[in-house]
Amino acid sequence: MSKLIKENLIYKNGDFIEENPNPKRHNILEIEFITRGSHWDRSTTKIEIISNRDITWTLDDDEYRKVYSSQLSKEKFKEIIDLLNYIDFENLADDYSVGYSDAGTTTLKVTYDNLKVKTINDYGGMGTRGLRKLHDSLLDLKKTLNNNN
Repeated sequence: MSKLIKENLIYKNGDFIEENPNPKRHNILEIEFITRGSHWDRSTTKIEIISNRDITWTLDDDEYRKVYSSQLSKEKFKEIIDLLNYIDFENLADDYSVGYSDAGTTTLKVTYDNLKVKTINDYGGMGTRGLRKLHDSLLDLKKTLNNNN
């Protein structure tokens, strides 16, 4: 029993994530999120969001490349920034990895507070509960783009 890890969870943005009783407020300048498929699926999705709410979504695979751009609503942008701050991205590990092979990889790069940069590589996409929720929220933005384009 002594090896069990105790986590306090909170229901936020439609999911349970690690509780953060004192979230910091960072000035987020840019978010770059990249998903790369496994050995069998070499597709890549790249999302870039800058502080003026502009978003670029690039889909790449062996056969085509598509680029979409739009602007996030104030509400959606605030939701992403608030979640990013809440999960305390600055203090998350730089690398996460699952214990099996042929998994996809996600990379989150956040530029914040006078050009500090935090990069998190997540082989398998299973980092923390909060990080997984952020990944899902970023990928869900595609629905917003599809409605605008």
